[in-house]
Amino acid sequence: MRPALSTTSLRSYPTRDALGAAGRLGYAAVEIWAEHLWDRDDDPTALREQAAARGLALTLHGPSRDLNVTSANRGIRVESQRQYYRALDTAARLGASIVTFHPGARSSSRDRAEDYWEPLVEFFGALGDAAGRRGVAVGIENMEERRGEFITHPRDVARLCDAAGAPALGLTLDLAHLLFNRKAIELDGVARYIRHVHLSGSTETLVHVPLAEGVYPLGPALRQLARFYTGLVAFEGYAAGREMEAVEDNLRTWRRWENARDA
Repeated sequence: MRPALSTTSLRSYPTRDALGAAGRLGYAAVEIWAEHLWDRDDDPTALREQAAARGLALTLHGPSRDLNVTSANRGIRVESQRQYYRALDTAARLGASIVTFHPGARSSSRDRAEDYWEPLVEFFGALGDAAGRRGVAVGIENMEERRGEFITHPRDVARLCDAAGAPALGLTLDLAHLLFNRKAIELDGVARYIRHVHLSGSTETLVHVPLAEGVYPLGPALRQLARFYTGLVAFEGYAAGREMEAVEDNLRTWRRWENARDA
C-alpha cells in the first residue's frame, strides 16, 4: 500500500505547496479536492506536470460541499450532478487514476431511503459510463452515519455498483467512517470492489483527525486490507493551525505501522 497526501489536510495551502510537501516528505501520491482546485483556478494540466516532475501519482476527490445528487430539491440535484460530471473532466485533465464521490443522501430524515434508491442507481450508472469513456475510475465512498445518509457501509456501495452495472464504478473505502459508526470491519465480502482507501483517525465525536489522535485502533483493519490491497491510501486527518505538522506526523505514524506489520 502506498501513502497519499490529501489536500484537505493542507486546505489553507496552495495546491502546488501540497505537491511540494508530498514530494519532500516521501508520499507516493496526492489526492486533490476538486473544490480546492476550482476555487483557486488551478490549471489541472500544470498540476499534472508538477506531480509528474516529483514522481507523484494523482487522485481527485470530487466536490461535496452542500451537494446532493439525489436531492428532492431539483435545483440542488441538477447543480450537484453537473459538478460531478465537471469533476470527471477535471480528473481526466489531471491524469488522476480515480475520482472519489460521495453518494446521494435523503433530503429529510423522514424520507424513506428506498425512494432514493432508483434515482441513485440511475445517476451513478450514467456517471460510471461517462467515466469509462474518459478512462477514469470512480470510487463511491461509504459515509459516516449522519442526517440523511443511507450509503454508510461498504456493502451498500457494493450493492450500488452491482445495480448500476458500470465497470468504472468501485468503492472508496473510508475506514474512519466505519470506526466512527462503531461498525465491525470485515472486508472479505467487499474486497473486489475496493479501488481506493481513505484513512484518518476518529474519536467519539470527530471524524478525520490525524492518525495518531484517533481513539480506535487501525491495526486490525489495516492488516485485513494488506492481505489483498496494494493501491493508494489517502490520509485525510486535519488539524487546524498545525496542518503541515499533521501531514508529517501522519506519514511517521503510517511508517511505524508498516514497520510493526513487517517485523
